[in-house]
Amino acid sequence: MTRTDRGHPAWRRIVAVYIAVQFAEIFGVSMIYSYLPLALEGAGVPIGEIASLTGVAIAGLFVVGAPQVPIWLAIAELRSRRLVIVRSGLIALAALVAFAAADQAWQLVASTVALGFWLGNTGVMLATIREVAPARERARVISLFSAAAPLGFAAGPLLAAWLIGGLGLTLAAPIAIAALLNALLIVTNIVAIPDVRPTVRQRGSVLQVARRGIVEVLRDPIARAGYIILMVAIAGERMLRPALPLRIAEVSIGPAVGGISEPLATPGVAGAVGLLIGTTSLVGALAAPLVATLTFSRFGIPRSAALALAAGAAAALSIAVAPTLPLLALGVTAIAAVSALLQAAVFTWLAERVAPVRRSAALSLSLFPLYAGNVIGLAAASAAARVGVPREGDLLALTPVFAASALIFVAGVGATSLLDRRRATLRR
Repeated sequence: MTRTDRGHPAWRRIVAVYIAVQFAEIFGVSMIYSYLPLALEGAGVPIGEIASLTGVAIAGLFVVGAPQVPIWLAIAELRSRRLVIVRSGLIALAALVAFAAADQAWQLVASTVALGFWLGNTGVMLATIREVAPARERARVISLFSAAAPLGFAAGPLLAAWLIGGLGLTLAAPIAIAALLNALLIVTNIVAIPDVRPTVRQRGSVLQVARRGIVEVLRDPIARAGYIILMVAIAGERMLRPALPLRIAEVSIGPAVGGISEPLATPGVAGAVGLLIGTTSLVGALAAPLVATLTFSRFGIPRSAALALAAGAAAALSIAVAPTLPLLALGVTAIAAVSALLQAAVFTWLAERVAPVRRSAALSLSLFPLYAGNVIGLAAASAAARVGVPREGDLLALTPVFAASALIFVAGVGATSLLDRRRATLRR
């Protein structure tokens, strides 16, 4: 039996800590994602500009982060994977503290954009888990790792909803908890986790390795097909994020003449936003592995992806027209499940189908289409929000945002044919 078959002696500890790191970082970031619109309203931004400014801020996060991904990949492969993971944790910690302390709109936007420097560790952890886990456990632990981010995205708003809506605290309280959790895991990474070296050693400078990784991965047809699906899926889902808190507020408190009946930043509204986003994200994240197990084995990854994208289009349209919170929650749950399912599908596809010499780079650089999807989706949401909100104080007419999201999901259904062609090529 080879070392690859047996796995690394400390593989269970490595996997457990990396899953915790992925959960904790997204746990904190999810609060910024979910509450940035409400925080901007509390800082005096007109309601008609909130969705647009939120889209710009979060898109800026990924514009800053995307160019760094191949550089951090190269540093991880040449020098230290642990260094890259700890660096990301420190930046996430600093950004969370800055966001909690902000009281002006530009500070909120700046701390959100600064999170872009945090990006770059997910692919490194995923590649490491793929290498250290025993062959028989590999699919299971990759699925568990893939579920950590959606679960973190669910837990953050749920905690915030309880602390803000239930106990009457401010947003600073749950963010402080997230910052403390990140700090503990930074220490754990330093003292309890070995620095695993890549199984395929790279040679050259950081820039040479970064360039080589990009070129080799983009030449791989399997990786290209998976990247396209991931980008489309993320773009469709992220388009909804800026407008979703406003849509929840609209349904929960109802419109009034010339605007809404109470400020978005009040504990009642903030609690409703956190509770709905957190609960639906949790249900969606938990449902995704079960759905993946049922669909992947029955239909295969390409057709499962196509079905998920079609479901995403229907869910986006349902959110736009849902008259009650339960129906709105059903649509948001479906979106969360679709997003988690598609990410698991692509990560599994890359881990199993890409050649070993390119696998580490393919998994690490899968963040590129993820970030591109974020930028495309959020930029489109910002533009659609400006079209759909004609006057200040009006939360109605957000339908163009959700309609555009549905169109992106529909476009992705056609893109899944690329996976089918790659599968046919492999068979031949």
